[in-house]
Formats: sequence, structure tokens, C-alpha cells
Amino acid sequence: MNKQNETVLLEHLADTFETKLRKADRSIGTDIPGPYREGRMDAFGWAATYCRLLAERK
Repeated sequence: MNKQNETVLLEHLADTFETKLRKADRSIGTDIPGPYREGRMDAFGWAATYCRLLAERK
């Protein structure tokens, strides 16, 4: 896999994680316990940030 393909893949992953983050944010008030939802949102946020940083380095 060349660096351009890696960058595209990382950007796609970051977009996917940000979409998951928005969905988790909208799930407030549903049957998902608060601490679990917050942890999930943190994980998606960190994953998106990490992918963006790696894409910038490529």
C-alpha cells in the first residue's frame, strides 16, 4: 500500500469515527447508560483524532 492510499484510508476511518461520534452524541436519553455512552464518545473522538494526525504525517 502506498502512502497516498494510506492517507485516503486514514481520512476515511477518521470520517467514519466522527460519524459514529455524532450518532453516539444523539443517543442521549436512550437506553444506553450514561458512563458507557460517554466512554464510547471519547473512544470515537480519540480514534478520529488519531487517524487525522496519522494522515497528516503521511
